[in-house]
Amino acid sequence: MEPSAKDHILSSWQASLHQNGFRVTRLRQQVMEIIASSTTALTPQEIYQKSLEWDQSPGIASVYRTLEMLENLGLIQQIHQPGGCHSIWPAVEGHNHYLICRDCGLMKVIEGDEDITGYIDNIEKQTGYRVDDHWLQFFGTCRGCLD
Repeated sequence: MEPSAKDHILSSWQASLHQNGFRVTRLRQQVMEIIASSTTALTPQEIYQKSLEWDQSPGIASVYRTLEMLENLGLIQQIHQPGGCHSIWPAVEGHNHYLICRDCGLMKVIEGDEDITGYIDNIEKQTGYRVDDHWLQFFGTCRGCLD
């Protein structure tokens, strides 16, 4: 049986923790499983609320510490939501953008292989900035919510 995407993410995260000298505690595993299992980006509070469904759940401070560790290791990233709050999503390799449903929160990763060098050149000329990175997110309504 081929491992699922969730299993691949969890295995990769566990290996990264071990390689960086961190233990995979039961509470860290819970937080990682909640994030890896979700089809939507979750706020730290939502992660904490989902953890309460487990027999032993981490405290909110443990959730934040685990998220900080995962982010410092480059395993998760923050997603900006339309309402202004940040949510957590597994980091992806390569240049990608996100498509987020405003209604249900479903997220899709889309390849960011577009050529926007002309647009970036114009921004640099107009502002005097030197652009070294960008982050693009699209918001809309998914097929499931349109039906």
